[in-house]
Amino acid sequence: MIKPHKLKKGDTIAIVSPSSGLAGEPQIRWRTEQGIANIQALGYRVKVMDNSLNGIAWNFEHPKERAEILTAAFADPEVQAILCTIGGYESVRIIPFLDDEVIRQYPKIFIGYSDITPLHLHMYKLGITSFYGPALLTDFAENVELDAYTVDHLLAVIGDTQPIGAISTSDTVRVFGLRWDEDKRHIAREKMPNGDYMYISGQGTVQGQLIGGCFDSLDKLRGTPYFPNLDQFKGKILFLETSEVQVDPMSFEETLRAFGLMGIYDVVAGIVLGRPQNGVHQEAYHDKLRLIMKEFHQEARPVIGNASFGHNEPKCTLPYGVQATLSADALSLSIDEAAVVD
Repeated sequence: MIKPHKLKKGDTIAIVSPSSGLAGEPQIRWRTEQGIANIQALGYRVKVMDNSLNGIAWNFEHPKERAEILTAAFADPEVQAILCTIGGYESVRIIPFLDDEVIRQYPKIFIGYSDITPLHLHMYKLGITSFYGPALLTDFAENVELDAYTVDHLLAVIGDTQPIGAISTSDTVRVFGLRWDEDKRHIAREKMPNGDYMYISGQGTVQGQLIGGCFDSLDKLRGTPYFPNLDQFKGKILFLETSEVQVDPMSFEETLRAFGLMGIYDVVAGIVLGRPQNGVHQEAYHDKLRLIMKEFHQEARPVIGNASFGHNEPKCTLPYGVQATLSADALSLSIDEAAVVD
């Protein structure tokens, strides 16, 4: 894998909206600006790429232009990292218009989650490490104060060339539901206690590169050229997490079964499941995953849950294609190498 150069204080972070254009909507612009100001306060420059804040309708109508904006961010010599404003539901539409040669020539830190999954998987196919991590609106625009867990882990992953090491779960989790109304900007979201990793299935300790993303996005990519082939899953640690849509447990089971029929569980080293937003369906999801592992005769495959990534605030950052260790015995996850270079 090609690893991008690390981020340093004073470097420039580009802001892009390759999926939803929500960050450009008039009633949300205050939050976009709040997120930008928070990044600047951390000691980084911010460059909003042209046409990245044109709104939802413009984004939907212009997939080619969205791809050109993202390509331009990679090509821009001023930019060291690229941060997505938010996810959405149809980022896959821009992939045919991306300039892969430019992205390969100028690999950069690319950060996002949820519907950014198809773009991460495309980068993975190009052999470039990208980062399943925070977004501008959901994380850097957090009311009152940023979550130290989110910021510290992201900067450890993208700003240091030392092995990342153990990833603990967050001590607390923000409660989802506070509307992004400007008159609520001084209201801090409630926090609830969070626990450690949870045992789901299997035993032992495995190592492998990280691959995965948003469960909902992966489900929609099945049967398309943008879903990883079986070889790309071989020996990997698969990370999965569900979106704010809160997929019902039966649909969760059906998609898990489809992944099994595709042979994925036969080749992955292990699985780590993210904590569902607000903890909805968590026990049922664990039961379904345990059921499916038994159905496909993979009861020994190590599987743990309650990881703090994806649709959780705060969240850790997971780098694609980087070596990690997963233990069902110790209930632990670690990243064993650096994700960036000098």
